[in-house]
Amino acid sequence: MSDRTHDRLATALRRVLGARERTGPPRNLDARLDAIERDIAEVRTRVNALFFAVISVAIGDLVVRAVHP
Repeated sequence: MSDRTHDRLATALRRVLGARERTGPPRNLDARLDAIERDIAEVRTRVNALFFAVISVAIGDLVVRAVHP
């Protein structure tokens, strides 16, 4: 997820949660939104790490095949 997409998602969630806050309970929605944003950032970090791990393994496999035909 790109930073722009992440920002757009956070803005949309703030709008939705802000509208809900005006209509009544639940409270402390800003804290919940912050927690959701942290969770999204953590998932994005893990997906990026997995992607780079797979690419690294693929490149390593190609190098081994090229060196030992």
